[in-house]
Amino acid sequence: MNQPKPTNNRNSVIDLNDLFQKIVFHWPLYLLVLMAMVTGAMLYLKYKKPIYMSSAKLYLKDEKKGGGEEMDALKSLALFNNGKNIENEMEVLKSPILVEKVIAGNGFNIRYYIKGTVKNEEIYNHPPLHLRVLGDSSKVGNYTFDVTRENDLLKIKQVNYTADTSLQLTARTGEPFTVGKDKFVITFPPLTTGTPTNTFRIRVDSVPEYAYEKIEEIGTALVNRDATVILVSYKDPVPERTADFLNSLLEAYNDYTLDDKNKVAFKTIHFLAVRIDSLKEELGLLEKQEENFKIQRGITDIDASSKLALEQVKEADIRLSEANLQLSVFDQVDGYISNPSSDYPFAPVLGNIDQTLTSMINRYEEALREKKRLSLSLKPTSDILQNVESQITDTRKTIKDYIAGYRRNADVVQRKTQAKVNQIQGKIANIPTYAKEYINIKRQQGVKENLYLYLLKKKEEASVAYASNVVDNKVIAPAFVPDKPITPKKSLVFIGFIAAGLVLTSAYIYLKYFLNPSVLSKKEIEQVFDLPVIAEIYQQEEGARDMSLQNRSVLVEQVFNMRTNLKFLLTGITSTPTILLTSSISGEGKTFLSAHLGNSLTVSNKKVVLLELDLRKPKLSQFLGLDHNVGVTNYIIGNKTIEEIIKKVPGTDGLYVVSSGPIPPNPIELIEGERMADLLAQLKDLFDYVVIDMSPIGIVSDAKSISHQVDCALFVVRYNFTLKSKLIPVSENIRKGFFKKTGIIFNGIEQDTFYPYYYYDHYSYTENKQHNHTWLSLMKKIKQRIA
Repeated sequence: MNQPKPTNNRNSVIDLNDLFQKIVFHWPLYLLVLMAMVTGAMLYLKYKKPIYMSSAKLYLKDEKKGGGEEMDALKSLALFNNGKNIENEMEVLKSPILVEKVIAGNGFNIRYYIKGTVKNEEIYNHPPLHLRVLGDSSKVGNYTFDVTRENDLLKIKQVNYTADTSLQLTARTGEPFTVGKDKFVITFPPLTTGTPTNTFRIRVDSVPEYAYEKIEEIGTALVNRDATVILVSYKDPVPERTADFLNSLLEAYNDYTLDDKNKVAFKTIHFLAVRIDSLKEELGLLEKQEENFKIQRGITDIDASSKLALEQVKEADIRLSEANLQLSVFDQVDGYISNPSSDYPFAPVLGNIDQTLTSMINRYEEALREKKRLSLSLKPTSDILQNVESQITDTRKTIKDYIAGYRRNADVVQRKTQAKVNQIQGKIANIPTYAKEYINIKRQQGVKENLYLYLLKKKEEASVAYASNVVDNKVIAPAFVPDKPITPKKSLVFIGFIAAGLVLTSAYIYLKYFLNPSVLSKKEIEQVFDLPVIAEIYQQEEGARDMSLQNRSVLVEQVFNMRTNLKFLLTGITSTPTILLTSSISGEGKTFLSAHLGNSLTVSNKKVVLLELDLRKPKLSQFLGLDHNVGVTNYIIGNKTIEEIIKKVPGTDGLYVVSSGPIPPNPIELIEGERMADLLAQLKDLFDYVVIDMSPIGIVSDAKSISHQVDCALFVVRYNFTLKSKLIPVSENIRKGFFKKTGIIFNGIEQDTFYPYYYYDHYSYTENKQHNHTWLSLMKKIKQRIA
């Protein structure tokens, strides 16, 4: 037996040249897809809402840069380094509270549209109508109104996307109307002749919800690592609104930082004003008391010793007052830092009492400000916030320890000063009574005057500081109105659509050819079988049953080519050749090829018999226009002779057929029996060729049962029908050597597809051997290249 080579089941590597040829072959498909993609890109650009982006640059003054102050417990904290502060300010710019102020203050949550069929066109500058919220606009939101003006009336329809029904009402321009718990007024300019009456849509968004939505459109970034300049950007469908929103945001941010700075000066001035007014009243009373005393006693002055005592006690009282003031301030500081809910900044005047403590309190309040700013954008469980809270706790303990030590020293000074005052008062006891009374009045008056002058000076200093407060931040590049949208970009959209079309089409071609489970080329067959393909047969739409050998159609030419290659395959066979045709599954065309191959072998006055051995589903007789009622089965059971089962095929010369006969219950037993061998032997004696139409080898074993009596087995593979997986069992049977000689027929190749177009060098037959250039044939070719 002829042992074929081992089956080659390896997956072939994609041939890029082959892929390129397939792409070129399907150029009408690419052209159609590209046209569709260009059209899609144009529609996308037409209806896609453009997004514009504006940007501005904000300079932040960094007071810590340079490090002029001495290091203390808070200064060494890593949280307050340079970069972290800038990052915190970037988060503050995007904080919901700040964005809500911008939206509510400028009415950005109220938008106007001209209602269209496909999309609505937004009106930002000078809308023809205006909606005003009566009440707190920050608590109103999520309304959509369609407004149509008819004469002096406004037809208002509330669009509710979640409910099946919508509210409809009528109002006059400038007349309030109520929807739910909210009240609105819509003003419309007077109608003029020719003014179109469009339907307008008004959207009123909830300020808090809209703020969180807009935060996603705000971007912040450092210009570079060494600078303290922030680049702030904002995206919006309306170019003018990008600049307006961004400029309003920066203005609100500067107001926020200025208000934060002014809190210290404002609370200090208020405290001093109240205290000065109180001292002014007390001084007035003391002056009146002194005047009355002089009138009642009839004196104008006191002696020298009394004056000296008065001066000494006034000086001692001033030092005692200063000591008491220090202790009072320390008590207030202790109460301030002990109460976490206290509002900062710390209001009492520290002045020059203790600069170290003043620095500590300033840094403590800086930590509180950082905590407040971070809490605008971070969750309470954030590690950063917890770290800030821990630093605040440590700072509070440091201040308490410092105050405790200073209070001990102040207590000592107070006791010494009080002892000196008591000593001076003992001297005053020896002065006459009227002088003692006068000294006490002047003593109280002097203390009040000194304190009044001191507080008045501090108030002036605080007022100057308040008036000179300026924003440390500077807008060095205000927002601009962009000319072009950032998305969609026309060039990128067209490139994207075209690239997507090319990729999808190429993927389709790849799936069609390289991942197709069916056989599409001779190369795929040879990879599995390692056998010669002796013929490639086009699919015949018309004249498939025409058994004439004179029309010279493409089918006849290909069948004759198959006949010639078969004779080379049969070289060395001296007796009557027995040729078997089978396939992996039913429907691959073995019956069709058996009939036409047998007909082609009748050339040169040869006699050929077709043996219909597909006893389960016989189709050969029906294809030839005959019945299969009498045939092989009748001969094997012995009720018909061989002469009675051989029938002439009408319309042919030298072609005969032996039909299957009645379908038996046990076909395999009949095929393996001696009567079958005897039938084949007699047919070989009577004819020059015996062509057997056998049942599929991939389904039943009939072909293997008769293989020892067959000289050559031809396996039929059909284009775009036979599954590649079905070829494996067939190749296994061939590899095991059941058949002497084997060959492959590639059947049913569709004309005008890629395979015949490239592998037959653009050449095809027609019945008249001419190209049929008709619109119908052209459309068929284009269809094959598109599908």
